[in-house]
Amino acid sequence: MKDFLNNEIKIGDKVVAMRHRGTSSFLYKGEVTGFKGQFVIIGKIEDVESEWGLHDEMKVSSYKVVVINDIVSMS
Repeated sequence: MKDFLNNEIKIGDKVVAMRHRGTSSFLYKGEVTGFKGQFVIIGKIEDVESEWGLHDEMKVSSYKVVVINDIVSMS
């Protein structure tokens, strides 16, 4: 399965994923924990408690995911 930038997505990859809620969209950092059909399952989501209705994992289409394994944090 490929992400938005055409990178191969693998279980264990660190990713940024987009999630829609009503008319708003949010970005979350997490880790790929599996696949289900055309969807990527994202777990270990950072700051998950700040989003109502989002629990330990989310399911998103692969075109809403970007693999960030090789990106170094500047913080």
